[in-house]
Amino acid sequence: MEENNLTPEQYERYIQTVDEFQQLRTLSREEKIKIIDDILKAPFLDLRSDWAFKYVFGGHPDLLKMLLNDFLPEPVESVTVLPNELPHNRPDDKNIIMDVLCRLGDGREIIVEMQRKGHDSFRNRMFYYGADLVSKQLEGGEYYDRLCPVYVICFMDFTLKHRQSSEGKIMFVYEFRERDTGERYTDLMSIYLCELPRLKKRSMKQMNPVEEWFYILKRMTTFAEVPEGMDGRFAPLLETARTRQLPETEKLHYLRAMISEEEKEDIAKFYRAEGRAEGLEQGKMEVARKMKEMDLTTEQISQATGLSPQAIAAL
Repeated sequence: MEENNLTPEQYERYIQTVDEFQQLRTLSREEKIKIIDDILKAPFLDLRSDWAFKYVFGGHPDLLKMLLNDFLPEPVESVTVLPNELPHNRPDDKNIIMDVLCRLGDGREIIVEMQRKGHDSFRNRMFYYGADLVSKQLEGGEYYDRLCPVYVICFMDFTLKHRQSSEGKIMFVYEFRERDTGERYTDLMSIYLCELPRLKKRSMKQMNPVEEWFYILKRMTTFAEVPEGMDGRFAPLLETARTRQLPETEKLHYLRAMISEEEKEDIAKFYRAEGRAEGLEQGKMEVARKMKEMDLTTEQISQATGLSPQAIAAL
């Protein structure tokens, strides 16, 4: 396993970054260092993080091209990464900022997203992204036959409920078709929902290309070295995603992203573990107090610490 040592000067800078987050300022120096080590001394980036996903695939078109060729029905010859914020048609339009937006050599446009947590309107959001991209393809006087297909490919660290049995299925592709006959209405938009937790295989041996990507995106943070059975074509991806390869300013961005408001649930795992290890009532109360400062719900705190809702409310 490679060494990813941090200098005292780096720790001081990183502690300042941790202190940017109000819910973490009251932690001890040792607790802050543990958070930093867990994130920055891991061999590889967590590609389920929006920032890391954008850094790797938005900044390296060859890796993005390899990914798309394993998912899309038509070969990808060239990829141009585009600005990931779409312009407004009206001043009061909703902002749309995507993880990665690109255009292929044949005109197809692709949105590639990484979503760590689900929400009630998730499906609507993915449709809105794709529809907005379709609507912005034409200018005044242009004919509708100039429209090119749009794909929304979303990798998700959660699962959705589906009407029919989905046993063994890991990716769901939605298109516009006639309800009874299945006749395709148009190929102008397809939505790929790639639900990472559905992959149950624990080895890369005898995986198809889609399964390989699922495995890497889901488990890269657990890699100590190149996994057995991994195809050599992924070597550039591993090298790009090595944490020690990040320039100093990018390490700060990654650390900040990993302990942002969206990631506070993951940081809270540390305190749950500490509370369970101590096994003392006072330890549980301290853990609960810290989790409460992080705006976790009473139910979440109760489940993690075993304290009653009344005890938590009194903190």
